[in-house]
Amino acid sequence: MVRDNVCSDCSGSGGSQEDVSGSMFVRQVRKTIARYHLLGPGDRVVAGVSGGVDSMVLLRLLSALREDFGFSLVVAHVNHGLRPDESKREAELVENESSRLGLPFEYGQFDVRSYSRTAGLSLQDAARRVRFRFFKELLLKYGAHRVALGHHADDQVETILLRLFRSSGLTGLKGMLPLREGWVIRPLLETWRREIESFAAERKIPYLDDSSNLRRDYLRNRLRLDLIPLIEKEYQSNFKELVLKSSVILREEDHCLEGEAGKACQNLIREGQGGITFSFSEFRAYPLPLQWRIVKRLLGGIYREEERQEDEAWSAIRPLYEKLRHPAPSFLLELPHGVKVEKRYDEVTVRRGEAMPARPFETELKTPGRTLIEEIGKEVEVEPEPELEAKEIRDRLERENVIVPPFVAFLDYERLHFPLRMRSFRPGDRFQPLGARGEQKLKEFFIDHKIPRRERPGIPLLVSEERIVWVVGYRISEWAKVTEKTERIVRVEVK
Repeated sequence: MVRDNVCSDCSGSGGSQEDVSGSMFVRQVRKTIARYHLLGPGDRVVAGVSGGVDSMVLLRLLSALREDFGFSLVVAHVNHGLRPDESKREAELVENESSRLGLPFEYGQFDVRSYSRTAGLSLQDAARRVRFRFFKELLLKYGAHRVALGHHADDQVETILLRLFRSSGLTGLKGMLPLREGWVIRPLLETWRREIESFAAERKIPYLDDSSNLRRDYLRNRLRLDLIPLIEKEYQSNFKELVLKSSVILREEDHCLEGEAGKACQNLIREGQGGITFSFSEFRAYPLPLQWRIVKRLLGGIYREEERQEDEAWSAIRPLYEKLRHPAPSFLLELPHGVKVEKRYDEVTVRRGEAMPARPFETELKTPGRTLIEEIGKEVEVEPEPELEAKEIRDRLERENVIVPPFVAFLDYERLHFPLRMRSFRPGDRFQPLGARGEQKLKEFFIDHKIPRRERPGIPLLVSEERIVWVVGYRISEWAKVTEKTERIVRVEVK
C-alpha cells in the first residue's frame, strides 16, 4: 500500500536552501562526496529521483549543498509504466518538490513491459536500461557531468549478496562504486537506510513507499525482508556492517589488479586497421586473474554499451576467456553483435565484421637468417645447428621425449634442399604427416584436424623444392624428421 510521509512544511520559498550542516548524517554524506571527489565547482548534476525516501532525501541534500560545492542541479523522474496509480502520484510528488526547491524538472514515461518482451530482458534489466538512456539524454541536453543516484549502504549489502549467489568474481563482490565510470555518483552509499529514514522524519521530507518493494517474488526483496534479518538475529548481529567493510577491502584489491591489467594491456594490445591484435604467448604469460581482466578490457573497448548488465557482458567475455585457456593452434570465435575473434598461431585478432582472408604468398627463406612474411605478419628464423650440438639435440628429442613448441621444428638438414620456402596452401597439395606411412591430401589433413576452410589459406607451409616439410603449428613431415642417423639438424621457428 502506498504511504505518504506528509510534509507539514512544504510551503517554503522557491529555491531556498536550508541549513543541514549540524546533522551527523549530512557530515557523512559530505565526507563521501569529498573522499571520492563526487562533486565540484561548475558541475551540472542530474539527480535521478523516484519519489522513494532514498531519492527524496538525496534531492533535499543536493539542493542544500549546491552553494557549498558550487554545482547546479536538474531533477529527473522516470515512469516505467509498471504501476500506473502509484507512478502518477510519484511523478506529481517529485515535480512539486522540484518546483518548491526552484529546480528544473524532467519527466520520462516509458512502456518497460513491452520493451522487456521485445528485447528479451527481465523487467529489472529493461527498466534499468530505459532509465540510463533517459539520463544520458539529459546529460547531453544540459551539458551535465554527473548523474546522482540514491543507493545507500543497505542497497550495497543486498547487491553484494545477489552477486555472491550468481558466482561473481572479485569485481562483482566489491559492490557498487561511489563514482562509476566518471559520471554516475552515489553520495548516500556510505549511509544506512535507518539514517536516511530518520533524516526524512526529522526534516519532514515527503516521500512515497513503492509497494513492489514488499513483493517476495523478487530475490532482492527476499534478501532484505527475510535472509538478512534472519542472519542478524541468529548468527551475526552486525552482519551488514561486516559485509560493507569487506566490500571496501575488495574494492581496494580490485583497484590494484585493475591497475596491473591496465599496464598489461598497454604492453600487450596493438590496434590496427584489421582490429585489435595481441600475442597469445605473451597473453598466456600473465597470471589467470590478469588474463580475465585483459579479456574484459579488450572486449570493453569494442562493446561500448555502458548500461549493459553484467550477465550480458559475460555472454561475450566468458566464451573468449575459456577459448584462450584451452586453445587450438587456430580458431575463429563469433561473439554477439558481429564481433569475431580469430587466432592464427601466436596472433589473436579481435574485430567487428568479417575476418580478412589471407592473401596467397610464397617467400624464399634466408639460411641462416630471418625472413619477414608480410602477408601473414610472421618472421621465420632458419638456423642450422652445429654438428656437436646437433647430436645433443637428437639425443634429447629421442631419449627425453622433449615436447617441441608448435611453432618450432627440428629437421634433418641432409634431407632438405635449400633455399627453403614458406608458402600458402594450394589445391592438390599432398603431405606425409609425422608417423604416417604414406602421403595424404593436405585438404584431408585439415579436415581431420577440424581446421575451418576459411583458416586454411593463412596456415604457412614450409617447402623443400615442391615437397611440404612442415604444416606450421600442426605437424612436420615423416621424411624430414630427426632420426638416430641424422648428422646435422636445422631449426626453424615461426615468430
